Amino acid sequence: MSAANLRISGLVKAAKWAREQLAMGIPPQEAEGFRQRVRGTLEQVETICREHHIRPQDLPAPSYHAYGFLKEISLETLPLPSTTGKPERPPTLHITRIVAVQKAMNAAFLEWAANPQRRNEILNADHPDVTKFALMLLEHLHSIEALAQEQGAGPEDLPSRSRRAYQWLKFLSNPATLAAHLETLRAVWHEFHQPRCPAGLTSRAIPPVQIEFTYGAHLYRAAQSQTGLQITLHEGLLGAPPEVLRAVVCTLYQKGSEEYRRLIHEYSASDDFLEVVAALELTTAAAKDFPHGRAHDLEQVFERVNATYFGGQLARPKLMWNNVFTHSRLGYYDGYRDAVTISISLDAPDVPAYVLDYVMYHELLHKQLGVTFANGRHNAHTPEFRAAERRFAHYEEARAFIYTHRRP
Repeated sequence: MSAANLRISGLVKAAKWAREQLAMGIPPQEAEGFRQRVRGTLEQVETICREHHIRPQDLPAPSYHAYGFLKEISLETLPLPSTTGKPERPPTLHITRIVAVQKAMNAAFLEWAANPQRRNEILNADHPDVTKFALMLLEHLHSIEALAQEQGAGPEDLPSRSRRAYQWLKFLSNPATLAAHLETLRAVWHEFHQPRCPAGLTSRAIPPVQIEFTYGAHLYRAAQSQTGLQITLHEGLLGAPPEVLRAVVCTLYQKGSEEYRRLIHEYSASDDFLEVVAALELTTAAAKDFPHGRAHDLEQVFERVNATYFGGQLARPKLMWNNVFTHSRLGYYDGYRDAVTISISLDAPDVPAYVLDYVMYHELLHKQLGVTFANGRHNAHTPEFRAAERRFAHYEEARAFIYTHRRP
């Protein structure tokens, strides 16, 4: 059996369970059981991989990402439950048709992207069509949020599939993000209809194609329907380089090559992809100050970094520790809510102050320089950004510590 076809039963479900437990906090009496389940799952995966003579990174994308998430959990610094009085278990929230709304918006976006008159249009946040779609998204979001409030809950309490559909709608309600999404969709559409795959991959007739983006477990997926080929792509591909989008199209169109699969897999582990995933996940996270950790205080970290590198001129954003991130995503700056979120995996006594300062500096650079979208590309880490990042006094030491001590 090839790595691409190997499925490890229960792995994705175990990662989902662990993520939910971490988000709620783990009572001390349950911590050891949590550790044992995570370690047991990891040992099972690694044993199966050895038996098939493959590495975990050779597994299909959903399995590899689930394995990576579990591998990255800092088992010695598990988050405790909140002491704010919030119920330990979220209320049951039922709102119908959220997924249907997502599908309807996908269909509207595709109709726009497939229109030949839109082929060379330059998009930005002020484009009339972007404004029209953004207002449609906001109308749906307000309706969902009002229904959730009536039930005494919030969108974060929705069942997983509905919650992710809501997160996708919320993420795209920002006009600049929506413009980049439409450009990415348009690029994928034209890749399908003017395929530039190697000889042998384009030998069959091109079927009718329906394309939708979503926030789910799969990087890409194709299913044959009565109307043609139904393509589902992960929203993390927003603004991906043309060669990555071409690799996805050629792989879906007729299996593609190992080189294409490697390119897609590498992009799914890139900063740009993970930035999008973090932004999606945080659409349902409350942007409330939570700077005081068990080993480190983000208030102090911010003051040090602001004084040293920004002349004390940056306004203080909301600062919070968060359980969503593990070692591969240590921080995120949310420009919409002006919030810096740092992974709780760094709230440990063995993490030097300069490592926290480096992560904070990285996120504050995003606050200062912003994120741009040019020609559909997501440009968070521009050459200007990378040059500024290297001005951090302990740049090499911080990166070496993160790589050596915080990577699986």
